Amino acid sequence: MRGASYFVLLALPALFGFAGGINGYPEPTRAIDLWNPFGTTTPRPKGSPARENEVIVRLPLGDIIGKKVNLTNLPWTANHDPSQVTNPEWGQADPNPVPPLNNVTVYAFLGVPYAMAPVSSRRFRDPQPITQFPGEGPYLALEFKKVCPQDIETRPTLFINQPYPYQVDEDCLYLNVFTPDVSRSSDHKYPVIVFFHGGNFQTGSSNDWPGHVLASRGHVVVTANYRLGAFGFMSLGDTSTGNYGIKDQRVALSWVQQYIAAFGGDPQAVTIIGHDAGAVSAGIHMLSPLSKGLFRQVVAMSGAEVSYHSIIGKPALAYNNTLRLGRYLGCVDIEAHRVWDCIQQRSSDDIVLALSPASNPAIPIEFNRYLFLPTVDGVELTAHPLWLLNNVPTGGANLPSAVPYLTGMNAEDGVEVILEDRTLGEFTDFLQVTHEYQRSFIIEYAFRHNYTMNREAIVEAIDSLYTFWPDPADVWNIRKKFIELTTDAYYTSPIVLSAHLHSLTGSRTFMYVNNYNFSKTRDGSTQEDRKNFPGWMGACHECDLYLLFGFPFMPKELLPQQFKDVSWYETDRNASQLFGSFVKAFVSTSDPNLPYTGQWPAHQPREHWYVDFNYTFGASMESVGEIKRDYKYEEVAFWNNYLPLLVNYMTTTFPPWEVRERREVVSFKVIIVVLAVCLILAIVAALSFGYCVCTWKDRQKIDRRHFDRMQEYSSTQRIEMHSYPTSPRVEKHTSL
Repeated sequence: MRGASYFVLLALPALFGFAGGINGYPEPTRAIDLWNPFGTTTPRPKGSPARENEVIVRLPLGDIIGKKVNLTNLPWTANHDPSQVTNPEWGQADPNPVPPLNNVTVYAFLGVPYAMAPVSSRRFRDPQPITQFPGEGPYLALEFKKVCPQDIETRPTLFINQPYPYQVDEDCLYLNVFTPDVSRSSDHKYPVIVFFHGGNFQTGSSNDWPGHVLASRGHVVVTANYRLGAFGFMSLGDTSTGNYGIKDQRVALSWVQQYIAAFGGDPQAVTIIGHDAGAVSAGIHMLSPLSKGLFRQVVAMSGAEVSYHSIIGKPALAYNNTLRLGRYLGCVDIEAHRVWDCIQQRSSDDIVLALSPASNPAIPIEFNRYLFLPTVDGVELTAHPLWLLNNVPTGGANLPSAVPYLTGMNAEDGVEVILEDRTLGEFTDFLQVTHEYQRSFIIEYAFRHNYTMNREAIVEAIDSLYTFWPDPADVWNIRKKFIELTTDAYYTSPIVLSAHLHSLTGSRTFMYVNNYNFSKTRDGSTQEDRKNFPGWMGACHECDLYLLFGFPFMPKELLPQQFKDVSWYETDRNASQLFGSFVKAFVSTSDPNLPYTGQWPAHQPREHWYVDFNYTFGASMESVGEIKRDYKYEEVAFWNNYLPLLVNYMTTTFPPWEVRERREVVSFKVIIVVLAVCLILAIVAALSFGYCVCTWKDRQKIDRRHFDRMQEYSSTQRIEMHSYPTSPRVEKHTSL
């Protein structure tokens, strides 16, 4: 096989050279893709017109060719959505009705570069916007480009043995544009959605989220890649390094401001929609003065910038993580900038492999969920987002972009923690989540959260709250409780806190909880039908994205690989349409209420309203869900209030088995003290006795000399007394 591969590699250049000579085509201006040698990596001859199913757009960067995509059987058109006009339940007739099923044309421009390739000397540097498209002639934006370096083995997915469908390369700063109209003669400008994918800043790609159906609802959709892991967030804790992924996103937002009008978009109506890490990024852009004016509102899905696990709050930790990576790559030096230069010379594969949890030995992670995350650097983030949002109401901090804010989550977002464990998937198909597995996770969580005091009490408190007490052997319910644990720790508590703080800081805030369960729709169906949505996953981590991007309406050839065989039901399509309707309303009007209703109240500091989105078969399409208050307030208080207090609580009681040991220790200490005092007294007495014995003769001599002197002195005194004359007073007395 190795010899055959070598022969193929040698033969390819000759093959391309021969073909170029025969047909007269110019030499390729971009590298040949060995995975797709006969594809579109070689540009067309200069001046070639667009084909029948393609469209060309002129930009200052150069001409760009995209392709038309026809979507069928949609209940809306790009310019008319029945759910945004009337309320049929009130007997209102649509003045401009559309057929129940419609065909909509969307134009897709895939793999559009928005910054110079961050390779060579541009690695670990701020992104540089492009000034013109690469190559000669029109730029062909007809297929997805490469994704940013990442450990694809840690992607949270059910299909662990499925090959990754995209190439991975550091030349990855591309975006995709989906628009319902590119005609220059059209006066209609559509609101713009800029979507940042999730993956905890470690994995993910914009290619996973085709925006064709979302654009067909009357949006211009832009999905963008940004650098991940060490490539996007390695830092020395200073103001000049780190946060490259956030800076990539800002360059993409700037690109949208400059060029989106040519694709039919309104640059003054840009909404950032972020999922997971993308939601954290959206919150950071709201807090960063550098991003002010680049967007009008934010939709944060399954993520929040106040999460302890998504931000490195202390620059010293980012500095230590960089040096730790350097040690594992053989970059050992006493000067940090030399370690940085050494890491820059390592290949992307070496860096990804060093950061992989499967490497042996793996780099230990302290104080956060991952080694490389957005860092408080004094520029992008002047302080931790939690501190900033807490101090905005009192004037202690500033919120540069207090824009309308729609946030939400899935009821079982924590499923992604299980899906990240590749070993669990390979050996147990994600089924054997036992109590020992849960306790091990809690201990690791407490360690990484830097609980320095009462760590044992914190572990016991978390374990007690999320243990399935009725039956310790019930694996199904143990796994369900574990999903509740991870959901509450990583998603529920920070998202609810973020919604509360944003409502305090002046942003008009709305919140939803997605409880739509794809697996319930498939109860009683075949195992093949349920493989993408097993019952234990519930409303999974990306289920809201399946609804938002309209996967139930999307042609199979446009869906990601793992969804091409999924059978979508009418209930799925209705849920997707309804979910997309309130997002469309928010993108258009900054209010998620449908035009003919006003039942969804804003989230308030003392009234925490939210919508429970849980569409069921036959339910009304005119209501976005049930209005509720104070989502999981007990669990939120446990994570946001009780545990931080428990860290600083000095306990004075001990378990019974420790009382005897403590008494023995105290008694031992008392005995040791008494013995020490007695020993000191004995030593003092011995030294005193020895001193007396040794100095006894000397003292006798001294005493004898002293006695002799006293005798001599006494004799002298008696002689002197006899020689003195008698006093007059005595003589007078004697004569009488």
